[in-house]
Amino acid sequence: MNNRLLIINGPGLSDLSNFSEYGHDDLTLEKVQQKCLETCESLGLSLVFCQTDDEVELTNYLTSACKEFDALIINPIGYSHASLIDSDIYTSNIETITLQNKPVIEVHIANIFQKGIDITKPIKVSEGSVGFVSGFGIHSYDLAIRAVSKKLRIN
Repeated sequence: MNNRLLIINGPGLSDLSNFSEYGHDDLTLEKVQQKCLETCESLGLSLVFCQTDDEVELTNYLTSACKEFDALIINPIGYSHASLIDSDIYTSNIETITLQNKPVIEVHIANIFQKGIDITKPIKVSEGSVGFVSGFGIHSYDLAIRAVSKKLRIN
């Protein structure tokens, strides 16, 4: 395993029970992590999977992604819609990673564009990001990991 992937789960993702209203019953972060690990192992990727409700810690993870990892998948949940200052820090960190030609994919479990889901501020996906996956439940992560794997094999 040569390529190192960091998956960061931001504020609010420690308890996934609130996703049951979107058809994702019995989803836990442990199940998401296990699925990600299985997918990464099948593709020859080394995985570090983390979750934090602390915005400073999330920023520190992003900083380490610049130095220690070959790719990043992030589910920022509330962080991408945080205050303007926090949002700017998030965007700046993502842009720093993409400037190093490291694939970045923003992922969401629910379809955040679906009627009834509150989006108070625009999504902060950097223009340099590989992509954005939303609405496929646990499979959103699987799709993102497969896309990262393909991108790393091309580079």
